[in-house]
Amino acid sequence: MVPGEQCSNKCSQTPGCTHFTWTTYNGGTCWMKKGSVSKNDAFSTGDMTMVCGLLDNVPNPDSGIESLKGQLLWSDEFDSSSNFMNNWNQETGGHGWGNNELQYYTNNNENTEISNNMLTIHTRKEWKNNMKYTSARLLSKKKFRYGVFEMKAKLPYGRGTWPAFWLLSAGRPLNWPNDGEIDIMEHVGYDQNVVHATIHCKDFNHLIGTQIGKSIKLNDVSNQFHLYQLYWSETSIRGYVDGQLYFRYDKPANSNYNNWPFDNEFNIILNTAVGGFWGGALGIDDNIFPQKYIIDYVRQYSHK
Repeated sequence: MVPGEQCSNKCSQTPGCTHFTWTTYNGGTCWMKKGSVSKNDAFSTGDMTMVCGLLDNVPNPDSGIESLKGQLLWSDEFDSSSNFMNNWNQETGGHGWGNNELQYYTNNNENTEISNNMLTIHTRKEWKNNMKYTSARLLSKKKFRYGVFEMKAKLPYGRGTWPAFWLLSAGRPLNWPNDGEIDIMEHVGYDQNVVHATIHCKDFNHLIGTQIGKSIKLNDVSNQFHLYQLYWSETSIRGYVDGQLYFRYDKPANSNYNNWPFDNEFNIILNTAVGGFWGGALGIDDNIFPQKYIIDYVRQYSHK
């Protein structure tokens, strides 16, 4: 691979980088830059060894997410039980879900509730099929590819809780992590008010310690509603909270299925886990239950 291609790849995988320059300085240096530029800004330096480049099709990283929203394509406002049933499947089971989780997911209204135009996922300390806790995991019936996704929610709190709003490849049989996962929001209760956005694929996943993600600390995620948002296009994945950009993963210049499976169709998942390798890393406080994950709405818009 020639130096210019290496520099382009590095820029494309660096959050905020929009253009780059490679020079022979210090044996070869990749200068990565951020800002709105066009190819009309280029000029000749007379140095035939220098390589400059501009990432194509990368919207301004400073653009607010509202400016990136197009038409509303799908939503659940949780205003009726019939709409809820039409939009979601309730997955069941208590086998640990690949993360050593300790809850049993039910499909009854003890763990999901539609009232006051909101969805509540109830997580309780109660035995079910040899599991000590019950909760709910909702999988969208619709499959999605690209768009702006948004959830308005209050999160459960306390050591051992692990709520999430995420996208998982809709391909079956699922080959995880190869087929892709996009975590729009995860929150582990022992680290209150810190939320995370992450991508997983074959090259980048937590099993091998290479997952790519960012965290942000918020004010009172359990008593105040916040907006958890995702911009997902053919070339970029970005995480926002309340309109603030804090995570970005761009399609690598040398993209392949191992580092960009994000042209697949994905399902939305809403769930609260208990314990697990991450959520239960510092144990579980049984005194916090029952817990509520209160969701005002989930929406998908087209992207600009």
